[in-house]
Parts: sequence; C-alpha cells; structure tokens
Amino acid sequence: MVLPGAVRALRVLLCALMAFVAIAVVGIALQYYPGSLLVQVLSLLPAAASAVHVFYLQPGRGVVRITLTVALSVYGVGAFVATVTERSAGGVIGVVLSTAMLVLLHQRSSRRWFAPRAPS
Repeated sequence: MVLPGAVRALRVLLCALMAFVAIAVVGIALQYYPGSLLVQVLSLLPAAASAVHVFYLQPGRGVVRITLTVALSVYGVGAFVATVTERSAGGVIGVVLSTAMLVLLHQRSSRRWFAPRAPS
C-alpha cells in the first residue's frame, strides 16, 4: 500500500520531534533547564511518547492513532503552558509542531490508512 502524503509528513514531523527530544535530553543532562529534575523529565515525557510512535506507524493500527492523538494533545497543552508561563521559544515550536501533527493525523487519508482492515 502506498503511503499517503499526510502520513509521510506526519512521519517526518515525528522524526523532527525525536530530534527535539534528543536536544532536550542533552540540555537536561547539562543542566541548562530551570526547575527540578522531576519536573524536567515529566515535561519531556509526552514529547518522547509522541516521538516513539514513529516506529509503530503501520496501516491498520487504529490504536496507534488513538494513543498518538492523546500523547500529542498532552504535549501540545504542556507546550502551550510553557509558552504562557515561561515565555519560551521552545514552547511556541512545540505548540506549532503538535498542532500540525494533530491536523495531519486527522486528515481523511490518514484516518483511512490507520483504519483496521477486515481479515481476508
């Protein structure tokens, strides 16, 4: 089955999110972020959970679509809160990235691609 353009774009953005997670992990390790380690790790978990989904993108996996929607929503809300409270540029990037991925995830071609197939 051919990969729809929306799913291909979603895969690219998830890879970009994985790069942002790697940069954040290095920043936390070098102690560039304010706050306790627990808060830093908890704020990173939704992004990491979203990025890990890139390995599970396969046709017919409706559950992946649901879990990715939840993880991206939590990540988007967290990024928005970081933008409002801390005025961080990374929060703005997170909001834009998560919103774009949620829009791509709910395109008609993506929904059809993730829909479970009837056994043949």
